[in-house]
Amino acid sequence: MAKEKRMTTLDYNIKLHLMGRIWTLSGVILIILVPIIIGICNEGEMNWAVFRGVEGSGLIVLLLMNFATGILEPIIYSPMLGTSGEYLAFITGNLANMKIPCVVKAHEIYETKQGSEEQELVATIAIAVSSLVTVLIVLIIVVALAVSPLQDWIQSNNYLNNAFGCVVYALFGALGGKYLVKNLKLAAIPGLVMIVLSIALALLGMNLGSAALVVGIVIMAIAGLGPIVVKKVKAKKEKKIYDNISNGIDLEETYALIIAQNEKAEKKNKNKN
Repeated sequence: MAKEKRMTTLDYNIKLHLMGRIWTLSGVILIILVPIIIGICNEGEMNWAVFRGVEGSGLIVLLLMNFATGILEPIIYSPMLGTSGEYLAFITGNLANMKIPCVVKAHEIYETKQGSEEQELVATIAIAVSSLVTVLIVLIIVVALAVSPLQDWIQSNNYLNNAFGCVVYALFGALGGKYLVKNLKLAAIPGLVMIVLSIALALLGMNLGSAALVVGIVIMAIAGLGPIVVKKVKAKKEKKIYDNISNGIDLEETYALIIAQNEKAEKKNKNKN
């Protein structure tokens, strides 16, 4: 009797990667086909001017904004989402404003361990439920706008139009406020810089719009990486002290060696400048 072959974690992940790549590629193709089909049905022609010159500046800004995001997001979110959760999240979209908050809350409720199978399972379920709820809500709203005078009523009231224009900012503020309160020291400097920048641009009559997000992302990345680099440097120095002590070198001699090395580094920097 042949032995039953058990699927290992590696086999399972290989299968998930294969399915994830197929569905991701299918999603990309469908997204590209939507404007092509709409253009063909409406006998529209491609306006290549938006890819060059002054008209292409908006496209360049979008590319710059999404280039870094497209590279960094899969790396940043992968430990939190796991293999199946990451593919599902990136196929369905709305990570920062919907999927990630749901996953974070699910991890807090179930107190899952970082990198465990339970964490990946909880993340996948949270993303799946979030996606289904989103589809259901969008379906209800679309049907309501299609079969009722709700859309005309909204467009006829200027205050409602202005309110809908602030929904995205209110959503990000509500989602980000929770994390800002927990990390006030980390968020204080980027927040202050962005406030001053926004006031300065308003006084100068400039409106960068969403392009200002790039500046905010860079500032927050520097503010976030700064403490990590400082901690790593301190950890290396402490490790060096412990290694020297374990090798029989006195603590005073160890500090003297560190001071001498720092002085050499400062001299090298001065000579370079």
